[in-house]
Amino acid sequence: MRPHLELVIVREGTAEVVAEGQSIQLQSGHAALVYSRTYLQYEFRDRTDTTVLWCEVSSPSSTDLLTNTLSGLPIAVPVSNRMLDLQQMGIEVALMDTLTAVPLRAALGRALFQEFIFQAETANSEHSIHRSVLRAKGFIEDHLAVPCSLNEVAKFANVTPQYLTRLFRRDLNVTPIQYLWRQRAKKANQLLQRTSLSVSEIAFACGYDNPNHFSRHIKEQFGAPPTELRRRRLEK
Repeated sequence: MRPHLELVIVREGTAEVVAEGQSIQLQSGHAALVYSRTYLQYEFRDRTDTTVLWCEVSSPSSTDLLTNTLSGLPIAVPVSNRMLDLQQMGIEVALMDTLTAVPLRAALGRALFQEFIFQAETANSEHSIHRSVLRAKGFIEDHLAVPCSLNEVAKFANVTPQYLTRLFRRDLNVTPIQYLWRQRAKKANQLLQRTSLSVSEIAFACGYDNPNHFSRHIKEQFGAPPTELRRRRLEK
């Protein structure tokens, strides 16, 4: 077997990846970037449905640089939406029977590996934040425009709502729902500053029940209602 680099994503269930004598346990919603000079083996639990995605490259160049980079990073990280999007695009391109699709597929593979490294480096910089909080943050930030309950966030983070609330207070000094509304307000302010969308359109795009609720909350967060924030931006 030639040396190769493989990104392993566990969508459902649990998988054990064995490479170079090292065993990596991957839970649902996590990914690992594994470099192997000899062999790579998967082990799955009996009577447990498991879904695994992967992307691999044989004989990667600059192996010394690669191993040095990976050695300082977490072995596994929570799967990001970008990983899933890039993986899906790679699968779709692989079905195209054209020569021009080959370099595109390779570029998507490189982007997928780089996304893992980005997430791992981010996790390193946020090592003091519990991984369940990081998973919950990602879920919240992906669901700003739709109704989002504490129970839904906690379920995605694989913890109870009560425990997640304690973790958020400890690591971020806010509750999960407070974090949700802060992120909604932050996104709304960006849209006010950077787009010509109406106040109502921005309100609904950011998960607010109605424009009045939106205006009150934005004023609480930024000291001025949406129309005033936009006017200030236009006057600059």
